[in-house]
Amino acid sequence: MRKKRLLAFVLSSVIVCSALLAGCSGGSKEEKQPEPKAEQTEETKDESGEPAKVLDSGDVKVGISINALDAINNRQVFEMMQNKAEAAGYEYVATNANGTATQQSTDIENLVQQGCNVIVILNGDTEGLTNAVKEASEKGVYVISVESGYIPGISAYFAKNDFALASAMYMMLAGEMGYEGEIIATGHNDHPAIRARVNVQEAMLKEYANIKLVNRVTTGYPGTTELAYNGVESALQQNPDVKTIWCTFDLEALGAAQACEALGKKDIKIVGADGEIDVLRMIKDGKYIIATSVADLEATTDDVIQTVADLSSGAEVKMFHEMPFIMITEENVDEWIERTESYLKESE
Repeated sequence: MRKKRLLAFVLSSVIVCSALLAGCSGGSKEEKQPEPKAEQTEETKDESGEPAKVLDSGDVKVGISINALDAINNRQVFEMMQNKAEAAGYEYVATNANGTATQQSTDIENLVQQGCNVIVILNGDTEGLTNAVKEASEKGVYVISVESGYIPGISAYFAKNDFALASAMYMMLAGEMGYEGEIIATGHNDHPAIRARVNVQEAMLKEYANIKLVNRVTTGYPGTTELAYNGVESALQQNPDVKTIWCTFDLEALGAAQACEALGKKDIKIVGADGEIDVLRMIKDGKYIIATSVADLEATTDDVIQTVADLSSGAEVKMFHEMPFIMITEENVDEWIERTESYLKESE
């Protein structure tokens, strides 16, 4: 009984002390309410785990850096990004590196020095821009990659699923040749989209053993079409039984088609990507090129501008944004010729 009384005394003492301590530490419950978590910006973190930097919308300055303007889709996305940045009320600076990774790296450094706190990289070289992106992100600049591959330090990554696109391109050609016969393939290693398509070429050749690669033509930039023409012409002279040519984009496809025409090789079939007007016309006329593709640049640039707004407000954004693409064949080519001709006329 004595033990029970002692235990009751101890418990009551603890309760009294706790109450006294609570009273000394901050007043009544009504006087001190906890801050609502929803308003705490530190809930949003960047990749490093640090709180995301919040920018006032009037302080956002967007840098728009593109690698080159030779391909029609590059010109379109470059113009759209500038127009939509302006429409959103952002100050912006736009640069064109004319196909040189070193120059684009310098452009990015200059954009940071000019006070850009969000930089959109269009159609760049992943490896060549690694250091510039790293330095920009370390200075608190948000970097968005559009068709430039994943680069450490970026905040968002926009790209077509080039593995899916290439599968559609080359399965089409494999079917056209009955999954057997000789082919020429073109490509290079200077851009992530092109590398992905070359990787798909290699994977499909492993699967379909009766398709034989007789020559791989290495292209590049600048002079893509000429490089493809010279390489394909030489390869066709040495391998007259080639059935199809597996190109990675339209500038290569044009050079390959020109080589076929020069040698009178009318039965060879080719695919490309990007929707160049000359390619579209060849598809319509049934000459060499049977398909190309275009990305939905309107939807993509809208998504990029929204991502700029989300990043600058401190909101969380997803890393990968898939750019939708459309295959163009003889069934729908008339529509795309009309669209492309209208764009080219307006941009003159």
